[in-house]
Amino acid sequence: MWQCPNCHRRFLNENQSHFCRPIDTIDEYIAEQPEEVRPLLQSVRQTIRAAAPDATERISWQMPTFWQGENLIHFAAFQRHISLYPGSEAVAAFAHRLKGYKTSKGCIQFPFDKPIDHELIADIVRFRLEQAAKGESIFQKPAPRERCPMPDFVADALTKANLWERYNVRPPYQQNDYLRWITQAKREETRQKRLAQMLAELEAGDAYMGMPYRAKTE
Repeated sequence: MWQCPNCHRRFLNENQSHFCRPIDTIDEYIAEQPEEVRPLLQSVRQTIRAAAPDATERISWQMPTFWQGENLIHFAAFQRHISLYPGSEAVAAFAHRLKGYKTSKGCIQFPFDKPIDHELIADIVRFRLEQAAKGESIFQKPAPRERCPMPDFVADALTKANLWERYNVRPPYQQNDYLRWITQAKREETRQKRLAQMLAELEAGDAYMGMPYRAKTE
């Protein structure tokens, strides 16, 4: 177990990414990042602001967020890249321009070792503005998803780690994503590594699949 020297929380992984204190503004979020990453985050922020001048800045899911009637777009810094979260429909709509980028459901990664395509980001933001204005966003009408069955080895691990309660309070989509991600690994070593990450994130309570996460409160 690794213990953060600042907040003294314990994690399974050494140097686990987390916030030692609640982040309330984008300025605070950027200030918490490594010095060399801050200008990149500011440039992404400025690009989004220019494309959506009427949007409001806020922190949602522990990530910088622009809101205009709904969450338009999130972005966040990681060890080797900045992730942009415009939703799965935006990723699909811009697939022809994203061939050189790593993408996943609703997420685009901009690596630090390549110039950031600000024109692409601006176009994605404008796409999201159109979606929000027309009420067509998937953020408003999430599609129902079939629940994944719980494998015995995952259930045993949750029991041994005493993490069932923390698992059960996670949204159903997160539970599904974790189970699919773990069980679709081809090698046992990979399955166990992914299982360990899930347990660490449940224990920490501030991450989901390597992304910052803040549970909604009443």
